[in-house]
Amino acid sequence: MDSLQNMPPHAPTKTLNIAVVGLGRMGKRHVKTLLYRCPYAALVAVCTNDEKELSWAREFFGNGEKAVKVFDDYDDMIKLSGLEAVWVSTSSNMHAPMTIKAIHKGLHVLCEKPLSQNLDEVNTRNAL
Repeated sequence: MDSLQNMPPHAPTKTLNIAVVGLGRMGKRHVKTLLYRCPYAALVAVCTNDEKELSWAREFFGNGEKAVKVFDDYDDMIKLSGLEAVWVSTSSNMHAPMTIKAIHKGLHVLCEKPLSQNLDEVNTRNAL
């Protein structure tokens, strides 16, 4: 059976409000992918606690004065009104805790691999 048979009959019409946490090499790539290649995704926020990455984000996005808000605290970012999804692109040790927090907030999550370096964290996430 072709998996495309299970797809909706029409293209998506709703835009998904998404944030990226972690602005290293891959995080920046994901930001630009969302901005320039995903017409049904609206990048609404980014987050990092690294000063160099924060400086890049503030310059790139105009210090949060535009539609994309820049955060230095993940807990504050996931409280953003209208946020629907988070793309986790941080160091591997933060993948599971950030994913779990987002799920508890009712957000969709796209997490870089590995989900965790600890099997108990993976089992906790899988139980959600």
